[in-house]
Amino acid sequence: MLRFHSDLERTVRLHADDHVVGVSGPYLEEGGEWRPELLWHCGTVATMVVLLSDPQLDSEWCAREWGVFEERLRRFRPNGGAPHPLLPLVWRPLKVPLPRAVRKRQRLDWVEPVGHADRGVLDLMYTSPDDYRALCFRVGGLVARAAATPLPPLSTSEAESVEPAWKVRARADGAARKEDFTAGLDHSAPWETRVAHVLSRVPALDEEHLWRAFLSRLGELRGGRAQNPLLWPVTEPAFERASRLVEHLSHQHHASDTIAWLSLAVRETTGVDGAADALALLIPDPDTEGSLDP
Repeated sequence: MLRFHSDLERTVRLHADDHVVGVSGPYLEEGGEWRPELLWHCGTVATMVVLLSDPQLDSEWCAREWGVFEERLRRFRPNGGAPHPLLPLVWRPLKVPLPRAVRKRQRLDWVEPVGHADRGVLDLMYTSPDDYRALCFRVGGLVARAAATPLPPLSTSEAESVEPAWKVRARADGAARKEDFTAGLDHSAPWETRVAHVLSRVPALDEEHLWRAFLSRLGELRGGRAQNPLLWPVTEPAFERASRLVEHLSHQHHASDTIAWLSLAVRETTGVDGAADALALLIPDPDTEGSLDP
């Protein structure tokens, strides 16, 4: 995602004669308060390019970010008119129907190259470099046009009161899919391996901004000891990344504290309660030193 953001920023500047300001991406201050930071970005950015994927659509915070930006449109551009600043774009192929709030907005499927919505931007990035650059150039033009007509901001306090644009667990197309986060788990393995197994099965943690939010919240729970995202990049395979993170934490904290913090961070940043519950079952019993999982 960071590469796409960088490439898109360059094309926006090309369309805006290099005078564009305020281009921002999914960057969070390490150890900072990620919730108000995200709300502030959603309440002030000139345009929002939404990268659609199943994990994003199953994220309460994605739904909240969409809701905040749409509230600005409702308040300040009730009749439309100006170039539209809310631009949905398929990041990975979608396996489930879109929420109603997304379906009613014009997606960028019509932007060349033909068929990119079926493959997603990520696929184009690695398999069709020319098509990917062409897509960035065209989307950059849409962003520059929309940003030329400022959209008034929404204060953080107002943004906090906005409801998510859809309910993750009761979307219009049915309840969110249930997943067994312990499937294939070796219950005789060390607790570090079992915890890494569960973490690696949370697709939302493969999304750059959610992974950073997860690490930021984990740092808060550890007493402000921030986790540098560069040490655990999302480009690393999920299980290896999770294993290294858990091993790092295990050298500094008791197993019960480590697992409890990971469970809470997963619940609060991804909304995947099933994974959080599966992690909680791995917390060792203080009397028997055994976990509650089978």
